[in-house]
Amino acid sequence: HHDFTHWSRIASLCLGPLLGVLAFLLVGDVPLEQLPADGRVMLGLFVLAAVYWITGAIPPFATGLLVIGIGALLIGLPAESGRPFDAPAGESHIRGWTDFISPAAAPVVVLMLGGFVLSHASHVTGIDRLMARWVLRPFAGSPRGLVLGVLVVSGGLSMWMSNTATAAMVTVMLTPIIERLGPGGSRFGRGLMLAVPIGANLGGIGTPIGTPPNAIVFGALRAAGVDITFLDWMLFAVPLTAVLLLLAWGVLVLLYPPEPGLRVSLDEIKPDPRDLTVRTWVAGVTFLVTVGLWVTGPWTGIPIGATALVPLVVFPACGLLSAAQVNQLEWNILLLIAGGLALGKGMEDTGLASWMVAAAPIDGLPPVAVLSALLGASLLLSTVMSNTATANLLAPIALGAAASVGLGDTQVGVAVALGASLAMGLPVSTPPNAIAFSSGCVSATDFLKAGGLIGLVGGVLGVIVCAVAL
Repeated sequence: HHDFTHWSRIASLCLGPLLGVLAFLLVGDVPLEQLPADGRVMLGLFVLAAVYWITGAIPPFATGLLVIGIGALLIGLPAESGRPFDAPAGESHIRGWTDFISPAAAPVVVLMLGGFVLSHASHVTGIDRLMARWVLRPFAGSPRGLVLGVLVVSGGLSMWMSNTATAAMVTVMLTPIIERLGPGGSRFGRGLMLAVPIGANLGGIGTPIGTPPNAIVFGALRAAGVDITFLDWMLFAVPLTAVLLLLAWGVLVLLYPPEPGLRVSLDEIKPDPRDLTVRTWVAGVTFLVTVGLWVTGPWTGIPIGATALVPLVVFPACGLLSAAQVNQLEWNILLLIAGGLALGKGMEDTGLASWMVAAAPIDGLPPVAVLSALLGASLLLSTVMSNTATANLLAPIALGAAASVGLGDTQVGVAVALGASLAMGLPVSTPPNAIAFSSGCVSATDFLKAGGLIGLVGGVLGVIVCAVAL
């Protein structure tokens, strides 16, 4: 097996550049709307990134850096410094190599960084556990209620915290309860454990910072001139998340009903008054202020990227974020998002995105079919590869296609983001799935059954929301 993975990795490593160069060479002869030279380079780069992201030949963030580096060197340098592929004057909007680097400091990257710092500080100070305990208490009366409680806790926290951190924290809280249910975990225990990643995956839909694909789509929409605010996103996403969580509850209780006479006690997770320290107060107030400013952005006029600086300033200054903890932040995700934004910007500015859309056979398709195709493609790709990388690949194409099929930018963008969050049919689909899987209580078939079913029904709901509500 090791040899096979070794060779398949080498094969995909070579396949990327090969297909990329092929795409660059072949497109030169296609009579379709001529692509300028830098558009052809961009196409080669897109193919390379797609191969690497889909096969996982190198880590996803490494592919993101590759996009930034190759784009800056081959397309971004001025002709006099030996840039090999010059577009005829007036055909390209790329102003220089910094066009590929500036997305790394785009407001949406700062927004995600602020979100990571909030998430980290909540974890370090124990606020996340405190909130989880308070919310779980009222649900603890019955086993079925407990499943709903776990979905609500996991979903509610992952709107604001990283889905992965949420799943890890709730799993730790639940493990003693599940172990008490019986050796090898009961049927109900499996359902309870599944509620953790499913809640975290679905909860991420609720805010622009809930999960990286949202941030990518949100950033792409803002870059395309769509005036969408943090609150706008929440107004359609939170109700949808609530419906999806209820749906997930129904599925889990049907597939994993509690054994008759099962008692659950929550003694392990009583709120502890000693948990309330000065640090928790500081973290809690900062959390509330930041979220409050994000939501009230439309009235205060404070950009959400600027608000994200609040936790970035407060936590390190108050000693709630040490140097070691700064090193633990998800920098790789930020690099991946930056790479994706650079890819999208390059595709749009070189005319590649509109060229790809012109080449796709979508003319005359009903808008709902296009939405379904986008959401479905996003869901399928995200099931087997990084959902952030999926959003990176699909968002520029989706936004390019919107106008030609009579859809709004927001509709197609959100379809891509929803597909990425609904993909949970395999243990490897999302980090929360992997965490629950590693606990040993749930099997791969459990994910296929529960996750697949919720993903499919959720996808249908998502298409309806995109078509009707946006």
